[in-house]
Amino acid sequence: MSPQLLNKLEQTLGTQWVVGAPLGVGKANHLLNLLYQHAKTHPHIQLTLITALSLNPPKGKSELEERFLAPLRERIWAGYPHLDYLTDEHAGQLPDNVTVMEFYTRSGGILGNNRAQQHYISSNYTHAGRDILARGVNLLVQAVAISDDGQLLSLGSNPDLTLEVVPAMRAANRPCLILAEVNRQMPYMPGDAEVPRHYFDEVFDSADPGYPLFATPQEPIKTLDYAIGLRASQLVDDGGTLQVGIGALADAAVQGLHLRQQNNSTYNAALAALDEPGAAPLNNGLYVASELISYPLLTLFEKGLVNRVVYEDETLQALVNKGAITSPLGHDTFTQLRAALPRQLATGNLAWLSRFGIADLALTGEQLLADGVTLPNDLDDPATLAALNRHSQGRPLCGGVAMHGAFFVGPSVFYEKLRQLTPARRALIGMTSVAEVNRIYTHYRLEQLQRQKARFINITMKATLLGHAVSDQLEDGQVVSGVGGQYNFVAMAHQLPDARSILLVKATRGSGKTLESNIIWEYGHSTIPRHLRDMFISEYGIADLRGKSDAECIDVMVKIADSRFQDALIAQAQKAGKLPAHYQLPARYRNNLPERLHHALAPFAEHLPQLPFGSELTEAELALAGKLQNLQQRARSLGGKAQILWQLLRAQTSEEGQAALAHLSLSHPQNWRQRLYRRLILSLY
Repeated sequence: MSPQLLNKLEQTLGTQWVVGAPLGVGKANHLLNLLYQHAKTHPHIQLTLITALSLNPPKGKSELEERFLAPLRERIWAGYPHLDYLTDEHAGQLPDNVTVMEFYTRSGGILGNNRAQQHYISSNYTHAGRDILARGVNLLVQAVAISDDGQLLSLGSNPDLTLEVVPAMRAANRPCLILAEVNRQMPYMPGDAEVPRHYFDEVFDSADPGYPLFATPQEPIKTLDYAIGLRASQLVDDGGTLQVGIGALADAAVQGLHLRQQNNSTYNAALAALDEPGAAPLNNGLYVASELISYPLLTLFEKGLVNRVVYEDETLQALVNKGAITSPLGHDTFTQLRAALPRQLATGNLAWLSRFGIADLALTGEQLLADGVTLPNDLDDPATLAALNRHSQGRPLCGGVAMHGAFFVGPSVFYEKLRQLTPARRALIGMTSVAEVNRIYTHYRLEQLQRQKARFINITMKATLLGHAVSDQLEDGQVVSGVGGQYNFVAMAHQLPDARSILLVKATRGSGKTLESNIIWEYGHSTIPRHLRDMFISEYGIADLRGKSDAECIDVMVKIADSRFQDALIAQAQKAGKLPAHYQLPARYRNNLPERLHHALAPFAEHLPQLPFGSELTEAELALAGKLQNLQQRARSLGGKAQILWQLLRAQTSEEGQAALAHLSLSHPQNWRQRLYRRLILSLY
């Protein structure tokens, strides 16, 4: 099949291949490797790959780190086909005729990689499709799931840009090809993600079990992360809408919602320990509208916290919001619908009623047929109205969605749970275009009805006292990840009348002499400008900046900063004339220190686990990872190195130490360096 495909590509597209591939796990790895290897050995082909979030198993940056990761690669990512272009890009070995352009990358994945930094495209997620089309994309390749009968395909994890880009490619006046690679381990998602086979020009199906989707292990949640996540979780309104980003802080917010529901008294006690008000359980449920459907979000769905169902119809959604229409349908459904329906029902009205499961009616001449009985087609006839109310009573509403998402990525257990969903439960997850999830101006009235009391919770690296958020890039221009959809959600929070943007930020980073504040006076880059400032949460509190003056913003931001940096921040603001010279920070905010938070949350430790959503790593591997990370941090200072030397002199054998050596393949060292590493590891236990 490969030679025929490659010949067809050259015959159809010539030698300029501009390839679009979905972000994350929607990539057709085998096809992409085939295209890349062909271009690599045929320099006349000019291959441009436009994508995002390319994923390969990690490799260590040091010998010890690599020894730790090697066994994990063999276990966690066994069978996953590595992306050849990504391997070569990281090694600085991409050929001159190949260009890889990404609009979002794994956090820190391209730092220091000049070629990747130069070809990065800064684009909001909702604009990425437009920008891909503008670069002349003529070949799209995607991994798909296949229905049991083989007649339908599902875009699975990534309908996000494909649903927008493919029709535009077809409509453009230039040759193009749309290719699918069947992967039977891709969860089959219905709804908008479901397409006929002819949606693609070629469908490549080797009829094998497929290969594993890339697993992203859950990050451990630390105590200070919980201090942030718990505060965020109490801002989520019952019956509202939720969007959550990725990472430990987001996971802490989701675990906070679980605790809020399952053990509300303990939850409120933990909040009280943080000087925050409590929050009631989420008895009316939540609706999720999040570009990323993550594993923690799925657990909310599994536990019934995400159960507010929305419908793609303004009339019905408005009635559902008012409680006039419920599921199952009540005894007066047609009475409630009367104002929305004409006096005499037409074929289109019957189709609308059937679409949502409200009624199964037919027209026979000028009569309605319901349950085998003919009725006058007149909703002002009391007998007709009463009969239709009886006909609909008890029926479940159909076509609703509890979670809308544009892509998913997560640990292996997440993919398995998606595959195991019943058809009815799977239908409640609406994988769709990013244009449907990340913006509201296409169908503003409907989105406003659906996205009630929306809370858009995302992560930022740094925040300025005036409300800028720094999330995607460093001050020197080096891209850390990308803006993704963060701007989109912040903008929506200002467009929807009862929505809020909540940006989570760790107050500090580093330790010892490398300790620095993430809440700063100014920075040479801004992801979210201060005119869109809304809410920031650090481990020390919540800063509500919406509608506040600059001095008021500075005041509340200083109050959530680490106390070791507050005086310097105040002085900088006063020097700039943005804070009165007589400003005094109240004493109650002068103890913003990690020790206080560890003490405050210590009684709740059993309810705030490090890995509430499990892990791909064993407890021993997690413990070893923590020790190696601590060792790396200590090695950065002279005092830390002295501590390490002292430990080396006192190293002793232990059962846990021997297990760590076995994991690192250091049980039988072969040279002086390995013998040193062996002693170093034993000293950690």
